[in-house]
Amino acid sequence: MKTYVWSWMLMVAALVGAPTLAQAQQSGGAVVLMTEVVEAGVAGEQPQVGFWWSQAGEAQWTDSDRALLRGLEAQGVELARMGDQSISRIYRRPALSPANAAQLGALLGGDRVLVGQITYRKLGPIWPLGLETLEANAELELVAAGSTEGVSLQRFVVNRRYYGSDARELLAEARQQVGLALGEVAGRGLRRSAGPVGMASTEPLIAVRNATSAAHLERLRARLLELDGISAVVERWASEGIIALEINPGEVTSPDVVEYAVRVLEGHSFDDFAVSSVPGSRLEGVRELWVEPYQQGF
Repeated sequence: MKTYVWSWMLMVAALVGAPTLAQAQQSGGAVVLMTEVVEAGVAGEQPQVGFWWSQAGEAQWTDSDRALLRGLEAQGVELARMGDQSISRIYRRPALSPANAAQLGALLGGDRVLVGQITYRKLGPIWPLGLETLEANAELELVAAGSTEGVSLQRFVVNRRYYGSDARELLAEARQQVGLALGEVAGRGLRRSAGPVGMASTEPLIAVRNATSAAHLERLRARLLELDGISAVVERWASEGIIALEINPGEVTSPDVVEYAVRVLEGHSFDDFAVSSVPGSRLEGVRELWVEPYQQGF
């Protein structure tokens, strides 16, 4: 059977207000807590919900889980060891909240947790071809294991649609492809945030607070890349409501360049937010900026 992929989207949103990764255990690895939902009509008349921690003992991995884990491992992500587990009934339910996932991840010995859901649903056939349509939507959030609030550090999303003559075959293909894609994009995100928060650095950094929209961060980065002498801007770490940006990684960046960049961002007119300096940063060698979104209607 020949299938066609219609749409594809990857989105990584670095969110703020999160507990520090430095507080996590140093030797745990990542714990994956993803719920798989196959809606009615895809593989039978009844919906199917799967999650590996559904019972004590051996993990009940779904096909989506296995593909996701392969994608993470291909990106060099260290995974927490999942042997026979004695998981409390409190946590043996699907679609865990980020806070509950953070607690379960700590109990399982991890230091970071990927929690979320992947959903497969059947859409109406394409007329006049008569092809079945399967939509796959996957979303994971990264939280620090053991955090009481479970606030997201990053979010990873993959959306795809498949077309073919048999919904079950489409489901099998989607599980493999979407799981791998989600593992790849999440793996890249975990590598960026792997270092301890507030790490000592010989390079001056720009720390952005209150960047509640990924679009805000990307526009800040784009404006910096327009400046002479700046060829790259990367996220050094993200937590405690801060996203730290490093200019020209791998090169010695003068504090004067950082100061100039800060002045440019403060003076630039962004469409829906403003940037201002935060005096007296508590982080050594870091210039802090506050992002203030404009209120709707003004």
